[in-house]
Formats: sequence, C-alpha cells, structure tokens
Amino acid sequence: MTLSQIVEAISEHEKHLVLFNCDPGDPIVEDLRVYFQSQNVRIEGETTASGAPANVAVLSDRESVLSIEAVSTLRELLENVPPGTDAIGIADGEYESILGHLKETTFTSYDSEQMLYATREIEDRARRVRAGTIHAGFQRLSELVEQRSIYADLAARGLDVHAYGVPDTTPPDIEGATIHAVENDEIAETWFVAFDGGDEDSQKCALLAEERGDGSFFGTWTYDPTIVDSILGHLEETYLAADRTQPQSGP
Repeated sequence: MTLSQIVEAISEHEKHLVLFNCDPGDPIVEDLRVYFQSQNVRIEGETTASGAPANVAVLSDRESVLSIEAVSTLRELLENVPPGTDAIGIADGEYESILGHLKETTFTSYDSEQMLYATREIEDRARRVRAGTIHAGFQRLSELVEQRSIYADLAARGLDVHAYGVPDTTPPDIEGATIHAVENDEIAETWFVAFDGGDEDSQKCALLAEERGDGSFFGTWTYDPTIVDSILGHLEETYLAADRTQPQSGP
C-alpha cells in the first residue's frame, strides 16, 4: 500500500460517540464536538422512549462497542484536560478509556503547528528508547535543514535515522543519518514520522498525513503496531530497497 492508500484505509474507521438521555438544555454534546473537532469521531445526543440509560455515553466503531462512560466523566474531561493535540497524544490517566481509543483514529484537520507537536511527541519517544529506526518525511529537504540538530541528536543516541524530502536544496549532511532525496508526489505531499519502537511493539508510533490544498493536513497519529508496520514496510520496500539496488559509483 502507498502512504496515500494507508491514510485512506484508516480514514474509514470513523468512531461514533452517542450521549444517551442528557438534559435537553445541556450543551455537552456541542462542547464535545468542539473539543474533538480535529478527530474523526461523530458525536450525537440521543433520547430513548424509556429515558434509559440516562446520562450514559457509548463510544463505538462499525464493529463493536469500545467504551461506556458516565456523561459526568466526559464533563470532567472537558474541565480538567486541556483541549488540543496534547489531549489526544499522551497517556491520559483516568480518561484513557475514552481518549485511548481516539488515539487510534484519524484527524480531519491539523495545521502545521499541530503537526509539529505530534512530530515532537514521536521524536521524544524515540529519544527515550535510544534504539530502533525512525523515518521522517519533511516534504522538502529545506525543511529538514531547520530540523538538523534534532535528527543529528537522534542518530548520536544510536537510532537508525532516515529522512526524506524533495531536493529543493542541497541535502544537509547529518552524521549517522541517511538522507533520501526523492522527486515524487508521495514525498512532496505527505508529512510522516514513523518509529519502529526498537524491540518493543508498545513503543511503536507514527504520524502520517497528506497536505490538502488549504494548507491543512488529513491523516493519522497512531500507536497501533499494525499501522506503524504498514508505513514502515512501504518505506522499506519503496525507498530503502530501491537505494540498495542503485549502482554504486567507484574507481
């Protein structure tokens, strides 16, 4: 699968959060829509004829119920956890039963600042693990120039670093890192950071997004090892394997 096909496959996994039998004057449904506005989750309020269950929220996907929570828990979430990308991208303690599932969904619209936050989260995880391989696609190599010190540090900590971009400038020299100067639409149009977790599936994580015409990004920020492996497998087969088959110059 190409990177675009991976994004498309994941985007089909919309989640559905239904709040049953809340007070009609309670604004919580709209508040949750605002809170999770960048996530691919549909939020609705529903009233049953019996009035039961009351003030209960059910999170599901097309296959199963993922979580059942009291609406009061969601209200506490809105009050206690700051909204934004960091509410989705970190371990969230008592709210993990809801937020944990939403970490594995797509986001519908991130701007560059949100994308950079997610990128830093993955880089920091790789830095803490100090092992494994990290792949980062910057769209253009001129963007990598500005991030050179970060990836030089990751390489110095023992990670196998691969960076990708359309060669709009001279590829930067980063000791211990492999720079892939690639002229194609896939690299030009996607922003990705994928970490293989070293030897631990639980440490695998990835950000993969396509830039849309309005400058926003659509894609996924995931901790699902299967999705991470799909991204890594495509990069390995398409770019690393291709580089290994290129004829080597020599005397």
